[in-house]
Amino acid sequence: MKRDMSLIREILLSIEDNDEVLPVEGFSSEIIESHVKLLTEAHLVERYSFGINSFVTVIKLTWNGHEFLDSIREEQVWETIKSEFKEAGMSTIIKVGKDLAEGFAKKKVEAILCL
Repeated sequence: MKRDMSLIREILLSIEDNDEVLPVEGFSSEIIESHVKLLTEAHLVERYSFGINSFVTVIKLTWNGHEFLDSIREEQVWETIKSEFKEAGMSTIIKVGKDLAEGFAKKKVEAILCL
């Protein structure tokens, strides 16, 4: 299975808005679960398993999860990541998202201050 960054973003937005992972059109529950595992490994979400079938429930976004989601919320940042960094690893994408968000924020501050 290949990691799908658009699905990662949808899952994070779902958790932020609903405190749970909702179904995402076009993706099976198995694919979504695999991506939730990736998010857990990246320390972006906290989750727990219970029951015979190890049913998984996402508890919440972590601090890092909120930070990453905030960095990719800006559409320009997200489009740049999708087009320029689609083959990059998760740690690179997290860093690039933060760097891009900071760059766009700096430009906005400069525009506000007329620098």
